Amino acid sequence: MVVGLGVGSVFAGYRVERVLGAGGMGTVYLARNPDLPRFEAIKVLSAELSRDADFRARFVREADVAAGLDHPNVVAIYRRGEFEGQLWIAMQFVDGTDADEALRAGAMTPVRAVHVVSEVAKALDYAHERKVVHRDVKPGNFLLSGPVGPEERVLLGDFGIARALDDAKLTATGSFMATVSYAAPEVLAGESFDGRADVYSLGCTLFRLLSGVPPFASANGMAAVIAAHLTAPPPRVSDVVPALSMRMDEVIAKAMAKDPAARFVSARKFAAAAAQALGAEDTTVALRAVPGVAVAPYAPAPTAAATAGWAPQQVGPPPWAPPPGPFAPPRRPRGRWLAAATALLVVAATAIGVTLLARSGRHATPATATPTSSTTPPTVGASALLGLILPAQQAADIIGAPKMVVTRSLGQVADDSGAETLFGKDVDCVGAFLPAQHSTYANTGWTAARVQDLSDGNATPMYAVYQAVITFRSADAARKAFSDQVLPQWSKCSGRTISVTIPGLPPQRTTFGPLNDANGIVSMAQTKDDINGWRCQRAITTRSNVVIDVNACRADLANQGIDVLNAIAAKIPQ
Repeated sequence: MVVGLGVGSVFAGYRVERVLGAGGMGTVYLARNPDLPRFEAIKVLSAELSRDADFRARFVREADVAAGLDHPNVVAIYRRGEFEGQLWIAMQFVDGTDADEALRAGAMTPVRAVHVVSEVAKALDYAHERKVVHRDVKPGNFLLSGPVGPEERVLLGDFGIARALDDAKLTATGSFMATVSYAAPEVLAGESFDGRADVYSLGCTLFRLLSGVPPFASANGMAAVIAAHLTAPPPRVSDVVPALSMRMDEVIAKAMAKDPAARFVSARKFAAAAAQALGAEDTTVALRAVPGVAVAPYAPAPTAAATAGWAPQQVGPPPWAPPPGPFAPPRRPRGRWLAAATALLVVAATAIGVTLLARSGRHATPATATPTSSTTPPTVGASALLGLILPAQQAADIIGAPKMVVTRSLGQVADDSGAETLFGKDVDCVGAFLPAQHSTYANTGWTAARVQDLSDGNATPMYAVYQAVITFRSADAARKAFSDQVLPQWSKCSGRTISVTIPGLPPQRTTFGPLNDANGIVSMAQTKDDINGWRCQRAITTRSNVVIDVNACRADLANQGIDVLNAIAAKIPQ
């Protein structure tokens, strides 16, 4: 039985030169072809997987699918076989690097990023025309060779988990192996999917190549990333790289639409739009090296007890073709919202709130304001809101955390239209439980909003800050919303213990403390009864035409919620 291959070892006739990479499914070696004067990349699957009969059938099928792809931007498959009980596949060796390594080395500019994505798009469209979905589109699978520039070669590798959509014999529901940071919502939710899932992943990939970070941060673990893919709106890359314009934001947002029908009809259409957006900016900003912890890992690797590691997905109508005519309006399957809720409760029950309820299928939009008698323009405009949000380090210093990282950023209030599913009879306390909820600010005449979540970066966070700023047409309008709609919601929840329930999981109880009003700042403590007394402090006030809505959490909380609020308020002119 082969365990590991050293330099000079002979495997299936190939002489091993060195290890190229290793992962949960096996190891890739650089090896000399036994018959031809060339080097090839040999992927040797683990003995555990090789012993599984179902996986073996899948491996043969998928290797044959990949071998049928002949395109200059696709890594060629040469041979497959079995040697001493282990499956293997021989592929084209690309002498160079990959896009992930180039990014980490600080060698990825926006121009290069768009070039790489454009070349990969050619490979994807070629595969999609043949009803093959890659399912693992990510920078590490983009192999780069030759000098950097328009002639740099880009090849898409690892079609090993691709699927032929017309394979009727392998259609049972199973687990997924797509890298979570780039996986499409329909894949994560176990729904039918097609080539448009690859377009979504390519959009996520472009976001990371342009910004250095994945679209949804992994500080709270894989489950939080899954929840964000399922529910959160696409982030703005211009928030991370200000030199990039809103045109690029719009292009990536379309590629990352939750509804596949709302995405670009092909990968090349997406790439062309990205190139056009970048060309309009003439941007040549180089990115810094990116730490290796920025991307969420694979879903759990297959084990003997979970041999469906490459289990087939639910299959949509074969074959896939781009939808004709205008895009259909986004769909929001109920299952995705519950999947997100479950994921977040597993990560940290205290964090179910903001990310849990921030659904993007129905964007919460500002209500039409009732005209006021004031003709004074608002002191704070929408463009200034991001500057009011505290930087992560400042928030960490206030709450006493070693560090804090951004886990989500929204440019709107959170859509809590599905809250009754979790809160049940306590749904009237959603606004007291969480900042910036749509039900709290509906019909108040709010004009713009910015919401940001921070945590300490641990899988189960010990520190969290949720900060939101919402503008109104005037200071009077802000005060009216505060007194007439926000405070009454808080008041009726003061002293209550509510329960948040995910089907199949224990209820999570929160007890609200008394309402305190000091110098116009209203605060209320929350005790998480099922999490060792973990406490949060809700704090809210108005400054000029802005409502500041905050929640701060830690085990031995004092008045850090008010401290965060005051730090934001200090930025607003009186």
